[in-house]
Amino acid sequence: MNTLIQANIFFFITSIAVVVFLILGSICFFYIIGILRNIKKASDTIERQIENASAHTDSLYHAIKESALFRFFFGNKKKSASRRKE
Repeated sequence: MNTLIQANIFFFITSIAVVVFLILGSICFFYIIGILRNIKKASDTIERQIENASAHTDSLYHAIKESALFRFFFGNKKKSASRRKE
C-alpha cells in the first residue's frame, strides 16, 4: 500500500511539473514569436531601403553618364569593329 501512495505522489508531482513547464514554454514561445516578427519587419524595411538606394544609384548613374560635363571629359567612346565581333 505504501508503494501505491508513493506512485500517486510521484505522478501528481510529475503532472504539476509538466503543466508548469508547458506554461513557461508557452510564454517563451510567445516572446520568441514577437521577436521574430520584429526581425521580419526590420528586414523588410532594410530590403525596401536597399531597393530605393539601388533605384537612386541607377538614376544618378544615368544622369551623370548623360551630362555634358561627363561627355566633355570622357567623350562618347564607341567600340571598334574588331571588339564588337568578339
